Amino acid sequence: MTVTLVSGAMLFITLFMGYAVYRTNAPFWPPLNIDKVPLTWPWISSMIIALSSWTCFQARTLAQRGEWKSAQLFSLFTIFCGLSFVGTQTLLWRDLKMSGILVDSGVFASILYGFTWIHALHMVLGLGGLVFLHLTLLQVDEKNLYKVMNVERFWHFLGIVWAFMFAGLFLF
Repeated sequence: MTVTLVSGAMLFITLFMGYAVYRTNAPFWPPLNIDKVPLTWPWISSMIIALSSWTCFQARTLAQRGEWKSAQLFSLFTIFCGLSFVGTQTLLWRDLKMSGILVDSGVFASILYGFTWIHALHMVLGLGGLVFLHLTLLQVDEKNLYKVMNVERFWHFLGIVWAFMFAGLFLF
């Protein structure tokens, strides 16, 4: 999991560095002919991913205490939150398209879509991990805690990446 997290961090750091170079060299912000990106879906996405991080933490904590049924419930809720996050991203892309911000609308739009698509792909991988987590929690076995902790780490990583994306792409 450490190698996976370091690799993912390197990918997103590279994207952030490219964005920083573009942003600091832009004479004005947002670029010409681009309206400010609507914040409704990014805010809702942020609340959902924060909640999902908490529920994932609760699932691991409950599993460590041997409260397997409660851990299973929290893992299901985390999966629901993850699906909801991907849904809000889809609604964001729809709103961007309706605002006239298309993938081929310039560098800014390409960066925005690139970041959110790459993050969404990682979220889908994370959802696969959460399904694996839930199935793991169905087997009451102390040896499964290591697997639970690894999935939790990856899920928190995605939440941290989203926090940086939200701040960098949508707020500042």
